[in-house]
Amino acid sequence: MMLIINTCLADQMELILAEKQEQFKLKKIKGKFSQSEKLLPAIDVLIKDNKAGGKLKGVGVVTGPGGFTSVRIGVAVANALSYGFKIPVVGLRKDQFDGNNDLVAKVLKLQKSAKPGKLVMPYYDREPNITMSS
Repeated sequence: MMLIINTCLADQMELILAEKQEQFKLKKIKGKFSQSEKLLPAIDVLIKDNKAGGKLKGVGVVTGPGGFTSVRIGVAVANALSYGFKIPVVGLRKDQFDGNNDLVAKVLKLQKSAKPGKLVMPYYDREPNITMSS
């Protein structure tokens, strides 16, 4: 079973629990600028509700582009889960898939050759916009 994390959307996050390409559970979590508070509890609920504890074989993550902080949170959580559970992590940019069915298919394919211990890096399509208060 694969957990797929997408924090690159403007006003929501998506979590997918996939066993096969055509057999997956999608959870959408509303919350602009609240990924850091909502992501881990939502993953916990999704895994418990689907009795998937101990069954994860890998993690997939959408690596960007998107909001700087939201992309970073999604990738960091995916890498941490990979490290903690000693399972592989794979990443795809938003322009590498077309919809959730395609995302699931491509992540499941990438996972077959992925090895634990590798990190996924975020993809940013522009320089960070850092402002300083006066």
